[in-house]
Amino acid sequence: MMRIAAVCLLVVPAHACFAQATPGVPKRNLVTFFSKCRTGGPVTVAYIGGSITAADGWRPFTTKWLQEQFKGVEIKEVNAAIGGTGSMLGVFRLQKHVLQYDPDLAFVEFAVNDNKVPDDSVHATIEGIVRQCWAREKKPDLVFTYTTAHKLDIPTNRHQDVADAYGIPTVDFQKPIQALCLSGLIDWEVLAADRVHPGAWGHSIYAATLATYLKQQMALTEAVPPPDTLPEPVYSGAYQTARLETVADRAPEGWQVVEPAGMFRDGSIMANEVGQSVELKFTGTMVGLYYEIRKDAGFILPEIDGKAYGPIDTSWGPTYKFNRQNSTMIASDLTPGEHTLKLTVTDKKPELSEGHEFHLGYLMVAG
Repeated sequence: MMRIAAVCLLVVPAHACFAQATPGVPKRNLVTFFSKCRTGGPVTVAYIGGSITAADGWRPFTTKWLQEQFKGVEIKEVNAAIGGTGSMLGVFRLQKHVLQYDPDLAFVEFAVNDNKVPDDSVHATIEGIVRQCWAREKKPDLVFTYTTAHKLDIPTNRHQDVADAYGIPTVDFQKPIQALCLSGLIDWEVLAADRVHPGAWGHSIYAATLATYLKQQMALTEAVPPPDTLPEPVYSGAYQTARLETVADRAPEGWQVVEPAGMFRDGSIMANEVGQSVELKFTGTMVGLYYEIRKDAGFILPEIDGKAYGPIDTSWGPTYKFNRQNSTMIASDLTPGEHTLKLTVTDKKPELSEGHEFHLGYLMVAG
């Protein structure tokens, strides 16, 4: 773990970092989680988000802080953060990457990577994350965390709308950074050299902000847990059934079956020649691809029940020169029932790509 620097700073009042209760909606708290810690655990804490959460920073520091508060208690961490991804992919991978580990507490961090996504999409996918978590018999406590980037003006209102609707507590890491940097007390590039990903000092402010909230929660005694029964959706119920469907066991002849690695935990399939295709049946009203953007990839053509959607560029294009996981939606308004998705590697590719690779991990399906 990276060493988080000790920081002594004048910051905004604590209450400004933590959202207040919304009239008519019970404000949830972490009394149930901390009660389990006090009785000896074990407990599982999950973190889902982007690269700021994936980093060796506020996430592992928070787990370590909890372990120091409850010595001898097994506190297991689930790191489900993937750089460069937002809540659209997060809602589909939630079951496989988070909920299958039966967490007692889950932190959700997507504000930065959801920044330029339309409001209705963010509302729907964030609500889908909440509804999936709380549709379970064992409902994890939830906390939304808000990180920041660039001009320190990342919008948090869409996530906060959902938090308010369900009474979910939120911790705003952006506010103390704004108080320090916009006032000129500290240069943002000292805390985050690329103005997005904090270094040790930046992560220390994030971690201290969250630890302050957790310490306040530890002092509470009356639990306000998730609701026994889910209310009707406020924005959308479309993503409550969002899931990943394995493709590694459906590879046609000529496709490479790749062993499980990274977040492709059930294996994946790879094609590298023009004209290679695969047909995948699914049942639902929306479908997308959880795949790997590759520097030597090209375009694929998706067809659903014979209708073309695309083509889709699965390469990084001219700017990036490395491979990373990514997602794209193909269709979200299909009729309910079974469909057939055909994916074909086309002869089109960016100029700088040296191949036609296509690496597919899962289908993203809902409905």
